[in-house]
Amino acid sequence: MNITFRPLSELPIGEVSELWNQSFEDYFVLAALPLDRFIGRVANEGLALQHSLACYVDGEAAGLVMNGFREFDGRKLAWNGGTAIKPAFRGKGIGKVMMQRNLQLYEEQGVQQANLEAIAHNEYAIQLYESVGYSQIDRLLIMSTEQPIPDMDDSYEHSYHVALGMAAEAARLPFYNEGEVWQAGIPSLRDGESVAIFDGEDAAGYAIFRRTFSPEGSLTGIILYRLEIAPDRKDSAGVIRAALQEVWQPGDNCRRSAFNIRASNTVLVELLSEMGLATNMEQVLMVREMNLG
Repeated sequence: MNITFRPLSELPIGEVSELWNQSFEDYFVLAALPLDRFIGRVANEGLALQHSLACYVDGEAAGLVMNGFREFDGRKLAWNGGTAIKPAFRGKGIGKVMMQRNLQLYEEQGVQQANLEAIAHNEYAIQLYESVGYSQIDRLLIMSTEQPIPDMDDSYEHSYHVALGMAAEAARLPFYNEGEVWQAGIPSLRDGESVAIFDGEDAAGYAIFRRTFSPEGSLTGIILYRLEIAPDRKDSAGVIRAALQEVWQPGDNCRRSAFNIRASNTVLVELLSEMGLATNMEQVLMVREMNLG
């Protein structure tokens, strides 16, 4: 079995999209995308086709790995934005060869930290990633509700000042950190919005979210991507409630979702559950330090 690789940038974009869809056949979730949405995903997530790989077995396309790269606070970060193998080639050890070649690519690009997510019950994938040095650092929850959200105006005693803005404005806050959850980072949320919570002059917390609308302009959904509290705050529940009051807009009728919320953020997760959001899917967040010499 001869395994070779080519940069995805050497293939026509339609061929890359087709390889993506074929590689994700019979997957745990529906991952297939029409060409226009596939192109949109590549652009929105900052995926680098020139540094992503098509895998060939004896000359036949067998799978792919897609990568994105960012820099934050002087460190180069990489995200595995999709690794998959066509059904006919699964169970042959190809996945490990792909991951080993991908880590070599990261070294060539000077990556210092590599991040990825895997569906929690995809034990094969998790074991594969652990075998090449990734470690689980958290769980990520995808939650949602179609039901109305209760008004929270009277659920916190403190009086906070609220500032609304675009997602990028959250980066001004002294405790903003890009973090390991790629799709919750500001570069992935250019059309996102933010709410910052202030206690007097001090920033107490922030949330980043996105609203979706119908062609007629009606609000159809609100998606929360992250909600962070300033270090050492003793009133975290109150700050979270104040932020969610602005994010959820309880008077509006729409679907509300929380995407890839870290399970370690227990106060937030408990409050979201109290508000009626149920967990639809769970992922594991995995990180590998590259230890470049």
